[in-house]
Amino acid sequence: MPPAAPFKADPARHCPGASSDIVCGEEHVSQDDDMHEHGNYIFHMTLPDVSRRLDFSSRDPSCGVLVEGEDAAEKTVDGRVDPFLFEPDYYLEAKTGFQVWPGSRLLVEALTCPKAYANCPKMLEWQRRLTEGANVVELGGGIGVVGTCLAAAGGNVAITDLATLVNNAVIPNIVRNSEASIANVTEDECCPQWMRDASTAKDSEPCKIGRGWAGGAIIDWMIPLDSQLSREVISNIDVVVGSDCFWMKKLIEPVLSVVADVFASSERHPKFLATYQRREASPALFSTVDEVLGAVRSRGWTLRMP
Repeated sequence: MPPAAPFKADPARHCPGASSDIVCGEEHVSQDDDMHEHGNYIFHMTLPDVSRRLDFSSRDPSCGVLVEGEDAAEKTVDGRVDPFLFEPDYYLEAKTGFQVWPGSRLLVEALTCPKAYANCPKMLEWQRRLTEGANVVELGGGIGVVGTCLAAAGGNVAITDLATLVNNAVIPNIVRNSEASIANVTEDECCPQWMRDASTAKDSEPCKIGRGWAGGAIIDWMIPLDSQLSREVISNIDVVVGSDCFWMKKLIEPVLSVVADVFASSERHPKFLATYQRREASPALFSTVDEVLGAVRSRGWTLRMP
């Protein structure tokens, strides 16, 4: 088989930029805010069909996410020692998860903005499935922006990441945006059992957000998935989503191995939807789009662009 040609994006088939259907911004957190302990900033996002904005506590301002006219917050230095510095899973990959990156916004747009993808039937189909309650697992959830937004749009979403991020960012932000916990919903709104079983973080349970549910689960990509989530949970997954999970070369195969475990165990013919950000610096550290696509093709998977 001849080598695949280098990847070239076709501008006619992709959104030229951020959709005006989504509005984002960020601001400093007041010392009196009950979420101040989880970060110095609030990143917020308002979706086209959700009646209220969603707020996310973040330790650093977003990076390259906002567009002209959206409120941005300047980074401040408070001199405090990083409280997670000595956590066993707190390495570079985890540290970057405490802020929002462009791929998060693009992935939310792809799954919640019909106007932006009017000429892309496959994405419109996934948007429809999401509003009807698709079962979603997000890899590398960071502070929980993508998963929380997809829940608000109607999905049942398990937001996964390393323990430091799930316990100190994902779960606090789910609670911040929740409308009710399991104990306070009607029978018609009951949380899917697979989500209860997937919520592996300590003292956590899924919460109702908008039209769907969101919960936090701890997943380390370096460990086989079936030793972290039960087969009953994995077998209920409709789609795996990931925002810029492949940014380091060493993460490509671990991420794809997790996805492969879902493909092998789910009974619902799941798909994997992901965004990727090109980085020109440090080619020895950062992955290239051709490396990512080559790793996908080497597994015999079908690759489709939206």
